[in-house]
Order: sequence, then C-alpha cells, then structure tokens
Amino acid sequence: MESKLLLNVIVKQEDKGYSVICPELNVASQGETFEEAIDNIKEAVELYIESAEELGTLDDVLEQLGLTKEDLKKKSLVPRVVTANVPIEISVH
Repeated sequence: MESKLLLNVIVKQEDKGYSVICPELNVASQGETFEEAIDNIKEAVELYIESAEELGTLDDVLEQLGLTKEDLKKKSLVPRVVTANVPIEISVH
C-alpha cells in the first residue's frame, strides 16, 4: 500500500526559474517553471526517502517528521512536526 506524505515546501522565484526546498527534510531542488520545480522537489523527496530506506536510516528520517514506520500504513500522512506562517507585528524605529 502506498502512502501520501503531505510536506511543506518553500518556492522562491529566481532570475532564471524557481528554487524549492522542503524544510522538514532539508531537501532542495529547482526548475525553470513553478510546476517543474514542484515536480522536481517531489522526485527529490521520494529519492531521499528511498535512499534512507536503503541505507537503513529511514527511522531517523521519520523521526524528523514525528512519524514512525507504523504511521506509514496509513493512506495519508501529515507530519507531527510542521512549519507554519505566523504573522508577527513588528515596529521599526
């Protein structure tokens, strides 16, 4: 059974294309278009997780996300460790 993992990504428009990072896993990629950048970060995260499984470090990666292998049996996963946009009021003098 395949699970879907919902992760945050940050996309930044650059001079030539887009850079994108998944902060929960510290995985980055890029693309010439927004859509390509999103597709590339998905592939990079999938490869990162597959490599972690092959290297025997998947438990460590899951721990970063607040998940366990038992959680992988669920159809859709939201990490227990998430980033959020929090509005902060500041005053500059």
